[in-house]
Order: sequence, then C-alpha cells, then structure tokens
Amino acid sequence: MSYEKFLKDKLIKEQIPDFKQIEHQLRRAQRDLKTAELNLSIDLTWAFAIAYHAMIRASRSLMYSKGYLPTINKSHKTIVEFTKLIIGKDYENLINRFNRMRRQRHDFIYDSKNHITSHEARLSIETAKKLIEEIITLVKKENPEKDLFR
Repeated sequence: MSYEKFLKDKLIKEQIPDFKQIEHQLRRAQRDLKTAELNLSIDLTWAFAIAYHAMIRASRSLMYSKGYLPTINKSHKTIVEFTKLIIGKDYENLINRFNRMRRQRHDFIYDSKNHITSHEARLSIETAKKLIEEIITLVKKENPEKDLFR
C-alpha cells in the first residue's frame, strides 16, 4: 500500500508536520514504556496495553513527521500499516508483533479478556522499545535540522 492508497481510502489526511508535537509524542511514548515496565508487577494485561499504546504514540509521530495524520476510520490498523510501509521489510517481524499486539489489546479493551502471560507482557515491552528506538532514529535522521531531543 502506498501513501496514495491510504489517502484514496480516506485512512489518512495530510497535515503540516509540527516537530514540537512530534518530539512531545515521542517523549510521551518513552514515558509510557516506563509506566508499562512498572506495571509488570501489578497487572500484566495493562502493562501489555500500555506498551502497545507507547508504540501507537511513536508510530503516530512517524506519520506526523511524514505530513500525515490517521483518520478515525480504522485508525490503529492504519497506523500499524503505515509504520510498516515506512520502516520496511527489515522490520517485518517487529511490525507483525505490533499488529498481533493490536488485536490482543482490542480483546482486552473491548471484550475484557485478561489473557496476557508474563512472557507476553515482557516481550511487548521489548518490542515497544525496539520500535520506539527505530522511529526516533528515523525521524531524527530524516529531519536533522529539527534538533529533536536536544
């Protein structure tokens, strides 16, 4: 899928990148990740959900940096697919895990399924760390003049 297909299907819309907002969202994703780690001893499913949301937040930042914003229609799925398009095949396993997390988080939020194991919760945090680091690296590399994370 290309940007044009996302636009044609009204899954994204164009916007002017706001790098203060992008940096804010990336910093918030990092804080969410710390919160997920702290929640491992309290509630595995919430720790998993928080790690997932950290990934969503970072991925939205990636979209913002490219000049796009997801619409309401299938927003989480769109964010995952857009991230896959941008970071490419080298990260296919990471994106596949992100997509599985999207479905599991949906089951928890909408069906109240508390089914996350300790291993899954810890893996979700590792996955989120890798994705967030890659997104920060990519955004900084593509926008060196923006002085992100000074």
